[in-house]
Amino acid sequence: MSLPVFFELERLFPKAQFDVLVGERSKEIFLTLSNVDEVFLYTSENRGIKGKIPLIKTISKKRYDLVIDLRHSILPIFVRSKQKIFTTFKPKLPGIHATEEHLRNIFHKDVENIKFDYSNKIIIDTKTIIKFSDVFDKILGSVGIVPGATWQPKAYSIDGFVKVAKMLKNNGLNLVLLGSSEEIGLCDEISKEVESLNLCGKTSLMDLFYIIKNLSALVTNDSGPMHIASLLNIPTVALFGPSDERRYRPWGKKHSVLMHKEICRECLYQRCDKGGRCMKLITPDEIVDATMDILGQ
Repeated sequence: MSLPVFFELERLFPKAQFDVLVGERSKEIFLTLSNVDEVFLYTSENRGIKGKIPLIKTISKKRYDLVIDLRHSILPIFVRSKQKIFTTFKPKLPGIHATEEHLRNIFHKDVENIKFDYSNKIIIDTKTIIKFSDVFDKILGSVGIVPGATWQPKAYSIDGFVKVAKMLKNNGLNLVLLGSSEEIGLCDEISKEVESLNLCGKTSLMDLFYIIKNLSALVTNDSGPMHIASLLNIPTVALFGPSDERRYRPWGKKHSVLMHKEICRECLYQRCDKGGRCMKLITPDEIVDATMDILGQ
């Protein structure tokens, strides 16, 4: 959700060189960008004040014209820079998408003046293209399904996904299953029931960009692939339960969000006495109807 900010900065300062501080999962995409000079990694070892000291020492060796904080962090305080833009002490804006909040904090303007499609900014290397050349015809124009989620309560039931996959297949659509190595079991359950291309656990971050870019639509829980599809302007059907869809929905214009319990937006789940009913309220028929509608079929 921070990439639109980066690309807008790049547009405003086309000759600038950037350093970025990111987590392990995000480093791959920034390493592909020509105007990124150095990628600093924030790992679990950097948690807490003591853990941040080595990172601060490394970054503070350099001097910048501008430092921007998007993570409500104290780290920018210790970085040498002519100018700093902090979100550290700014409250989160209720009902506003996280990307729009970033854009307002940094550029002081609304999303109406910002483009939504950054697909031309993502450079896919030849190795990735060759890696999937044998199955590319099965990827192109297919519907992607992401049954996993980083937090289990956000995940739609696997039985529900099997029903959705069967109905989409009966509508003549080809399917591609996507997910991390931890989600192979979920995708295997779907692929056993429905003919599909199962790429779960076989993709890097840049692989995901390449695959999703060539899909006709994505059906997903609130997940990382959902945000990739949003960045690439790929039509997305997003399933939301215990998280705030106003803040974390696909950002752009080609999406459909399915959610039935607004009271669940800020649910901590540990205190939930509804048994995760918010996700169960979404029906397979709704998901399929939304997918066919977003595809114009």
